[in-house]
Amino acid sequence: MIRSLVLMAALAFPYAAHAETPATVTPAAPAAEAPTTTLFLVMDSERLATEATAMQSVFDQMAKRHDVEAAAYNMAIDKLEKEFAPVRQARDTIDPAEYQKAVDQYNGIKAQIDGVLAKVQEDMTKAGEKAMEQFNTVATMVGQQVRQDHGISRFVDGSAVLYIRDGSGYDATDEVIKRVNAKLPDIKVDFPARPKAAAAEPAKPAAKKK
Repeated sequence: MIRSLVLMAALAFPYAAHAETPATVTPAAPAAEAPTTTLFLVMDSERLATEATAMQSVFDQMAKRHDVEAAAYNMAIDKLEKEFAPVRQARDTIDPAEYQKAVDQYNGIKAQIDGVLAKVQEDMTKAGEKAMEQFNTVATMVGQQVRQDHGISRFVDGSAVLYIRDGSGYDATDEVIKRVNAKLPDIKVDFPARPKAAAAEPAKPAAKKK
């Protein structure tokens, strides 16, 4: 892209004291346009996300925490199912009202387990967003430094453009990744402690009255 800097020349019409009509002065030729090339700093954000070590660290921590929480949830559900299985198996011999109480208790415990999972997922999302903010702050600062170092006037996301004219862009992806990795090689995601569900066990309903 070419940006033209246009200089406007002023026209002077001095008053001629001894002439019947004002004397005219031929205006000076306007200054020539001074085009300046707009240089683009091309930065591939997709490569930054996949090659920055701090980003990889965040992704790895999130994935591991997800696996841990999924295993904890499945274990809690399996334990609940095993504890309630005898009640289901003896349904025909249990007083209906007592059986319904047991079912309600089962549903209440499962709702607590589901609630813990939902809270964990919410906390994980917030922790990940906080880590991303830390990364973005450093990446933005590095990008600005690279722009200043190379006299770049505009920024373009290389993953979102199709074409940059030869000579008008500088692909800073490698340089930015290198600098970001040097400044922020790792990020520790601050996961909060997992909330605990109540440790209640399913009721043991009484048998039908004979």
